[in-house]
This record gives sequence, structure tokens and C-alpha cells, in this order.
Amino acid sequence: MSFLFPISRQASHPAMDTDDFEQIIIELEPGSEWRFELEQDEDIAIRVHSADPVYINGDELPPTTWYPLFRYTKGAVYAPTGGRLEVSSLPSSQYTSTSTTQPHLVSLHLALERHRILARRHARASAGAGAGASSSADTAARGPRVMVLGPPSSGKTTVVKTLVNMALGTGMEWAVGVAGLDPSSPANLVPGSLSLALPPHPVPTHHLAHVLGAPPASMPSATVAADVPTLGWWYGALEPSTKGAPLWSKLVAEMGQRWRERCERDPNAMASGLFVDTSSAFTSATLGTRKDDPKVRYTLLAQAIEVFEIDTLLVLAHEKLSIDLTRHFAPVRVLRLPKSGGVVDLDDGARATAHAWQVRTYFYGEPALPRPLAALLGRQVPRGLALSPYSFQIGWDTLHVLRVGEEHAAPSSALPIGAARVLSPTRLTRVDPAGPAHLTRLLNTVCAIVRIAPEDRIAPKPAPIAAVKAEVKEEVKEEVKEEVKEEVKEEARDDVAAHGDAEAVKQASSEPAGGAEAASQNASADLAAGDVKAEPVGDAETEPTAAEDADVVDDVAGAVDEDEDEVPFREEIGSREVLGFIVITGIDAQRKKYTILSPSPGKLPSTVAIAGAVEWVDVA
Repeated sequence: MSFLFPISRQASHPAMDTDDFEQIIIELEPGSEWRFELEQDEDIAIRVHSADPVYINGDELPPTTWYPLFRYTKGAVYAPTGGRLEVSSLPSSQYTSTSTTQPHLVSLHLALERHRILARRHARASAGAGAGASSSADTAARGPRVMVLGPPSSGKTTVVKTLVNMALGTGMEWAVGVAGLDPSSPANLVPGSLSLALPPHPVPTHHLAHVLGAPPASMPSATVAADVPTLGWWYGALEPSTKGAPLWSKLVAEMGQRWRERCERDPNAMASGLFVDTSSAFTSATLGTRKDDPKVRYTLLAQAIEVFEIDTLLVLAHEKLSIDLTRHFAPVRVLRLPKSGGVVDLDDGARATAHAWQVRTYFYGEPALPRPLAALLGRQVPRGLALSPYSFQIGWDTLHVLRVGEEHAAPSSALPIGAARVLSPTRLTRVDPAGPAHLTRLLNTVCAIVRIAPEDRIAPKPAPIAAVKAEVKEEVKEEVKEEVKEEVKEEARDDVAAHGDAEAVKQASSEPAGGAEAASQNASADLAAGDVKAEPVGDAETEPTAAEDADVVDDVAGAVDEDEDEVPFREEIGSREVLGFIVITGIDAQRKKYTILSPSPGKLPSTVAIAGAVEWVDVA
């Protein structure tokens, strides 16, 4: 199978500067944390000068080694037993606080670690007894399955990352899984995607993108933040919605199936457990509720709990939600954690900046090290790779751009009373770039490349337009011929009736009465026998008129247009794993070509792209 991997390149480092830097030291009390919020023009580096461990999002900072933090990054450095921290330059927004939620996370981590150890012990005991590998149905051999919920800007992703790093930093060689169900803040890929990752090492924090590590590139990276095995699915929107619930359900079901398959093959992954990062939309009880069953609550949340076999719900800063979930999901443990005081409330502008940074990092890799940071004396932590994307043109007929669940039919309110819509909510529709609306909607759109197998193609059903037109004309000709024959018979019947009456009157004046009856009977017999001859009103072989022919052509053209809108692929490809992502950066209407930005040069692994509502313009 061919995948769309980013291509790596060697980053060019600026010349070392000989300027002297003022040493800035921050003393951290035991159990305190240093919080910072970097602005657009702020890039700093920190290093530890104490023997006691210091952590950032559960990852221990290496001693006496510069640790770069790029612009827009917001975080906190935690010192459980105190520490001494050096900073290259103080950001405009920074402070030290002893009010932290880290002790709560440490207590939760210890409880989850005990669960993992017991699950591994049970799996090994079962294997030693000759029972074979434990299945996913064996709850005793299954590690903790934790789902984190909360309102916007409550720190859900940070909590997931901290717990994952704590588990991976114990030295127990856990293979903790991470499911990203928040398309607005993807853990590994671009916005609008869902992911399933298996980070092998604690993931550092340097910038906004790739919160839980970057997917593998074309060459091994020098940092553990990259090369994280990742599977991705394309939702195409930043938030789950009731309208997109059918597609969302298919994607989540596919993710759960892949995770179960991994646990069946790897008992260590099953014992290590799973963390699920969710969207803030999951706090809405009516998300995914259908009109035909309005009393059902938490539809999408209930499906995710069932698919991933969640046993613990971790609710942040939402007391009402935790009480409601305890009532709706009785077998599942519901834990409530306070919101950290260092969480920053993000506005729409900050979220748009984060989305743009995530897409750019997918194509261009790690940002270049700023000159002031490159000039720092001493060791520095390895950084990720700088990547070289590739831009090229491809024809409209070569690249099939599709959308999932987009309707071109009349709304349900316009249907007749009692009629129901038969269109599938996840049907595929072809995007015609020739239309002005599609032209503006496709430009700068992020598309997912999906794998296509030979059995996914559907044979074209409509006949050629010439054959259809000839067949319809023949039917019209037969109908006209039958109508002319009926008219001829009716006029002949009227003429015979009138002629018979006149003869009867003439015979009545010269013959006996019985002769009139005989004449009438003879005329009726002649009519029944069909021997009456009448002048034809029109030619039975008359060709359709010009107006009728135009109507026939319009009917045929409409049928052919409808057939051309049909997608020659099965509907299931819309919920399939993605091979990579591209961006349509230009559309040439005269030459009928797309200009696309791809992570790697060469032929695309597939010529079918699924478009969504996520756009990206490179302004860096």
C-alpha cells in the first residue's frame, strides 16, 4: 500500500551569534508551577539547573539542556519537589503559582497504573495457563479506557497528554493508545480529522501543532515527538453536529474496530489502555438526537462509550455534566476534576491561528529555530524535521474531488405529504469545479486522499445518449401512430352511421318497413367486418413534430445529466482511512487543472480526494 509521507530536508541553521545573554533564573517552590503565554513575536528556551525533576505536561525536562518553546505556545512547568529554571528571555505574560491540579492528575495516574499492572498480570497468567492470548472481551486483561470531557477551553487535551506522558515515562514499556475525537484540536494530523495513535515515548511540548506527536515522515526523525504510528479518518468539519451524525458514527465505529483488532494482536496494547480526547460539543445532551426520537440524550457520546468500551469518564469543570452522566451511564465510573487555573480561554482568532499552524506543520514540518535561540551556548534538545512539500498541477478528470453527505435535492419540507427521502445521509457527490460556487468553495480547501480498491468502482449504468434518444423517439413514434389509428376509426364510424341513416330514410319511402331493418343490419355487419373505406385524416407514419422532438431531447439530456452526477465509487470510501492530505491552492478553469500542495512529490497514492469545510492559506 502506498502512503502519502512528508518528505524531509535538512534545516539550515543561522550563524552563531556572539552576543551575551543575560541569565534569567526562576526559583520554583515545591508543588508550584511556572506558567507562560507566548505571543506572536516571542520564542524562548528554558533549561533546568536543579537535580530535582521538573515536568512540562508530564514530560521530564532534560537537565542542563535548552528546551525551545515557539511562539503562541501556552503551558506550565511543574516542579513537585522544587527546582531552578533558567529562561532565555521572559515572556510578556508569565507568573508562578502554587494552585495547581497536578496532584490530582498524579493520584489518577497511580490508580490507572495499578489497573494496567493488574491487567498485564492477568493476561500473562492466562497465557501461562494455556488459554492463549486474551481477547478484548476479557475485561480483567483490559487496561483502563478513559474518556475526557469538558466545555471549551477547559484543558482536555492537556490532561490527556499529561496522563499519556506519565504512563509512558514509568519505564514499564506501555503501549498506550490515544483516540482523538476532537477535529478542532487534532492530536497528530490536520484540523477536521480523527486519529488513532500509539506514541512509544513521552511527547514533548514545543509548539501548537502535533500535540501528541507527528506521523512518520520519509526518514527517521531525531526526536521522539515524531514517528508516532497514526491512523487517520476525515470528518471534514471542526465540530461534530447532528447533521453530520451519520458520517461521524461510521468513522467512530471504524476507529473502534481498528482498536479492537490491535488489541487482539497485541496483549500489551490491550493492557496499556486507551485515552480518548473529545470535542466540547459532547457536553450537549442533544448532540446527535434525531427528530423521530427526541427523548434520546447523548447519542454520539453513548456510541463512543460503547465502541471503545470506556470504563471511566473524566469530566473537567462541569458539575452538572458529571451528575447527568452518572445518571445516564450507570456502569461507567464518572470522575470530576477541577479546571486548572492556568488554562487560557481561547477566542476565535486564537483557534484560527492554531488551525493554520497545524496544517502548515503537516506540510512544512518543525519551524526553523529562531536566531536568538540558535545562538544559545550549551546543548539543545533534538528538534523535529523540516519538510519540503511539492506543488504540481493535475487535471480535473484525473483527480476526483468528492463530498460526503452534501445534498442537491429538494428539502424534506418540499416533498409531498407522507413521502420520505430516500437519499443516504452519507452519499457521495461529485464536485464540479466548472461551477462558480464550487470554484470558490474548492480554492484553498484541505482534501483527504483515500484508498480505492478495484472492487470500489461501480460500473456506469446509463446508456449512450444516442441510444437513449433513438429509443425514446421510437416510443414516441409508436404512440403517435396508435393515436392516429384511433382517430381514423372514430371518424370512419361516424361517417358510416350518418350514411346508414340517409339510406334508411330513402328506402322507407319506397320499400316496406322490413327493408330498413335489413339495410341497417347490413351496415352494422359491414362496420363490424371492417370493410368500410374512409379517407384518412392523417398519415399513420407521421414523424413527431419539432416541438415534440425538442421535448424528447430535453428529457434525454436531463436523464444524462442526472447520470453524470452519479459517483462511480461505493459510498463506503467516504468513511475509510486516509492516506494523506493535500490542499487545492489554485484552479485553472481554461486548462481544467488543479494546482495542489502535496507533502511529497511524485504520483498520488490515489486519485480520489474527499473535500470538507476546512480551508488553509499559507501566510507565513
